[in-house]
Amino acid sequence: MTYPDFSVKNRVALVTGSARGIGLAIVQALASAGARVVIQDIDKPIAEIEAQKILSDGGQAVAVGGDCTNLEQASAIVSQVRERFGVIDILINNAAIQQWDDFLSYPVEQMVRQSYCNMLFPVRMCQLVLPGMIERKWGRIINISSVQSLLGNAAMPVYAMSKSAIENLTRGLARRYAKDGITVNAIGPGWFKTDRTAQDFQTPEQIIENGKRVPAGRVGFPEDCAGLAVLLCSRAGEYITGQTIYVDGGLHLR
Repeated sequence: MTYPDFSVKNRVALVTGSARGIGLAIVQALASAGARVVIQDIDKPIAEIEAQKILSDGGQAVAVGGDCTNLEQASAIVSQVRERFGVIDILINNAAIQQWDDFLSYPVEQMVRQSYCNMLFPVRMCQLVLPGMIERKWGRIINISSVQSLLGNAAMPVYAMSKSAIENLTRGLARRYAKDGITVNAIGPGWFKTDRTAQDFQTPEQIIENGKRVPAGRVGFPEDCAGLAVLLCSRAGEYITGQTIYVDGGLHLR
């Protein structure tokens, strides 16, 4: 082992909801570290554009579509990846729905849709990829959580609940499959500037002012999660499992 060994060369990494934001930054970082990456997104045309950029830079990438609110599509996504690359070594459950809600009148259908995407789809994806990982005695699963699982959020309680659930799933799977050479961890981003939070960062002044609410003095950017993802997927991180690591500039400390 060359220390530190952050290579994931030739590993096949599937990242859900990764045509934009944090998911895309993680895909790009894994590709730069040698992984063969799969950009999965409901917006397949955008995923294809990002995959082509990676290919143009000499990496290996493919785009697949799919709706992560529909559990039946999980099998189709996994099958497409296996047809292209044969195996799935790394699964990163990044796709999520984040909605502001009036809790007392939050529509049941939206609650169900959010729960399927944020909790049940990751469960189903894990069920589908774990048998192959167990057989090969190697696998990496990362679930993208949120600092809101700790802080709670009065404006998005259902979303915050779903992220607490994904962290519990992380711990349970980590404990169950550690003996099989599989690590399962979660990354909990804090307040990040992404398409989803664009309304909070429309001007440079907003970015500066909102950053003052974070102990580190700035908000996060998608690339801030990318290095940690590579670490957790590489040999350098093989003794880390069952952890939720908050990438939040200290926001959870308040």
